[in-house]
This record gives sequence, structure tokens and C-alpha cells, in this order.
Amino acid sequence: SLCTSVNEVICHGIPDSRPLEDGDIVNLDITVFYEGVHGDCSATFPVGNVSREDTELMEVTRAALDVGVAQVQPGRAFQSIGAAIEQYARYRGFAVC
Repeated sequence: SLCTSVNEVICHGIPDSRPLEDGDIVNLDITVFYEGVHGDCSATFPVGNVSREDTELMEVTRAALDVGVAQVQPGRAFQSIGAAIEQYARYRGFAVC
């Protein structure tokens, strides 16, 4: 399945017939169910020339993912991933939903 979220749509947007325009950002959230296993990935892409603020948003969200992944290790609480992501995002001036 594919959800596309354009601009201010936070997550799980439903694709429609609206054409993408210069300056939009679009998040693609792809989920696959194969042989009993779910896989999920998500990435945000600029469309043409995007604002400095949107470029920063994409950079911070990517870095926040890396911060969260760095928390993964045996014996560590699962919630430490989200906590690290939220702490980093807030430090950079963004909020997490």
C-alpha cells in the first residue's frame, strides 16, 4: 500500500488527483505484507524548488531517524527510540506528532 502526504498533511495521506507543484514536499509511506511479514518505509522528497524551512524540515527528520536508530541495542527499552527522536527534534525547533 502507498500513502502520499503532501505539504501539511502529517501522515497517511490518501493519493488523489491533485498535481504536485513546484515547492511542494511529498512523503511516500510504503507498506508491504509478504510471506507473513510487514515491512514499512517512509521518505519525504522535494518537488522542484522548496523553501529553506521545508529543506530544514527534511534534513532534521532524516537526522532524527539516525538518532533513533542509534538507540537500538539489546536490553534497551523500545521507548528510548522515540524519546531520542523527540528530544532531537525539539532541540532543532520542531515538534513530533
